[in-house]
Amino acid sequence: MLQRSQTLFLLGVFILTLLLLTGPLARFSLEGSEYVLKYSGLFDAAGETMGVATWPLSVFVLVVSLLSFLNIFFYRHRIRQMRIAVFLILLNAGMVGMMFFYTAVAKSQLKGALVLHQWRFIVPPISMILLYFAFRRIRRDELMVKAFDRIR
Repeated sequence: MLQRSQTLFLLGVFILTLLLLTGPLARFSLEGSEYVLKYSGLFDAAGETMGVATWPLSVFVLVVSLLSFLNIFFYRHRIRQMRIAVFLILLNAGMVGMMFFYTAVAKSQLKGALVLHQWRFIVPPISMILLYFAFRRIRRDELMVKAFDRIR
């Protein structure tokens, strides 16, 4: 049901996590050359890979986006929706940690490089906030349904 506010929050999480797939997470400058850390690895200016494989981060991004989209259609199972929202909050926290980890790995590989984090680093914390709002709205709906059943 698209008119529910939690659906809009979950849709926002889906769109934000898809934005992580569109560009760089961090840029590195080292002696006039530039390197880019994306969800799929570390690349130099020519587009060649530099040996930092970030496939677990790619899996996290895809799982979060897929689950947040599928969670929209579980509106009849509010308890399941709440559990998935909490699980997605934990996955986003893990994604933040992985992003910092891979940035540190890339910086250690490029000794002395200057790191410039891109705006995509704030996407998982924003997604966590939106998921918390969705959880609160789903919980409010569940409590309202229980109160209605109690009145009958």
